[in-house]
Amino acid sequence: MMPKVSILIPSYNAAHFLPTSLESALSGTYQDFEIIVIDDGSSDNTREVVQSFVDKIPNKIRYFWQENKGLAVARNTGISKAQGEYLALLDADDQWLPCRLEEGVRILDADSSVALVHGNVTNIDINNKEINTPKRRVQFLNGFIFDNIFLRRADISCPTALFRRSCCDNAGMFDVNLTRLGCEDRDLWLRIAQKHKIIYIDKVLSYYRVTPESMSRNLNKMLEARLYVIDKYCPKNDQSKHSLRNRAISKIFRDRGDEFLLTEYFINARQEYLKAIRHDPLAFWPWANLIKALLGPLLSAACTVSDFQ
Repeated sequence: MMPKVSILIPSYNAAHFLPTSLESALSGTYQDFEIIVIDDGSSDNTREVVQSFVDKIPNKIRYFWQENKGLAVARNTGISKAQGEYLALLDADDQWLPCRLEEGVRILDADSSVALVHGNVTNIDINNKEINTPKRRVQFLNGFIFDNIFLRRADISCPTALFRRSCCDNAGMFDVNLTRLGCEDRDLWLRIAQKHKIIYIDKVLSYYRVTPESMSRNLNKMLEARLYVIDKYCPKNDQSKHSLRNRAISKIFRDRGDEFLLTEYFINARQEYLKAIRHDPLAFWPWANLIKALLGPLLSAACTVSDFQ
């Protein structure tokens, strides 16, 4: 009998975290699943770690090794091997809460018009210490939310995403052109959201590990990836999507400005906010944060002077 859910765990030199990840999936309240571990050419003892679990639960876990080809290719390998009706993503350094699968399966089973369900995460560091739980704007996370995902008003956290295998049959798998750049998950969610309804579960379902090496922290790679995705869905020569394209590009530069503002690189922040304003002059936050970037050096200097008085 085929499992209802296939859990895809790509792993690259993450043997240290992998046991906790596997245990979090195995100890959940919903048990009709298979686990597919895709070893993306690891040089650590990933194979041995997985084998120790296979020895104890031989019918629950399958292991596949491939040469190192990046996250998008590894996830596609997992999809091609999956037997389940639903697909769930769990990276090797993340963890699930016990209710994670049960909550999502209940919704997909009850409503065939829903293609994907997702929830919130709590961010943790390399020592499993909780960092924060992002506040989600629920009004942007339910229904036909292509524009919200595209404009980054909606984020779908990978370790909470549960979606129908048929979505990949219709919309395709992860875009390998985004390998080692990022946004390969958002790109797939966009293709699913073009035709299908998405539901948000307003609770924490997973722990998401944040590390200094997190791909999302490389601003230049993320810029390349985000511009690629914008060109894919809103080509420059498509006048019918001109406004949506400009709003999306503006959001890129606003986000970059925010990164620089938080680290007090005020000149860089001002440059990024001005780019954001050029693409979407009516957007409020680039203007507001530009003012903060202009005042930032004065406020920092005032604080420095006060320290010596």
